[in-house]
Amino acid sequence: MSSPVARRYAKALYMIGVEENRLDALTREVKNLADVVRVSPELATLLSSPVIAQETRRAVMSDILTRVGVSPTARNFTLLLTDRRRGALLPDVAEALAALSDERAGKLQAQVTSATALTEPQLARVRASLEKLTGKTVALTHKVDASLIGGMVTRIGDKVYDGSLRARLDEIRQMASAS
Repeated sequence: MSSPVARRYAKALYMIGVEENRLDALTREVKNLADVVRVSPELATLLSSPVIAQETRRAVMSDILTRVGVSPTARNFTLLLTDRRRGALLPDVAEALAALSDERAGKLQAQVTSATALTEPQLARVRASLEKLTGKTVALTHKVDASLIGGMVTRIGDKVYDGSLRARLDEIRQMASAS
């Protein structure tokens, strides 16, 4: 989930992408840059550190941007974040920008976590149920968390639908301790 600051930056970048009629390309570029920051904790620290000179942060990011090869809009945006020591927010900005872009296209991202791995037919049924519930096209990501014991937890944006056995057992424990 992205921070309010990251969402504000993403909203501004979204508006530029719409205005330039290249929102999808811009979203992909920012995601690729965010992936670079995600895989390097040292880079994230460098981009947000007040101890490191602005010129050094800018030079490092400029070199990365040249190697990755991004549009002038993505370059200027990333350098703006770098200059403001907010480069470490890039993954959150990318996430928020993707959500805005998907919303514009009538798509939703949903994360399904289950106690065991789901088969493709099971995932298709979950996707169909979520599409019926939301009225939008749903893209699913799936992960396994054995601590759920059974059932699944679905996250769509800020909403969480918890149908896990662990949550039900916790509810029963709370009701038992309240009586």
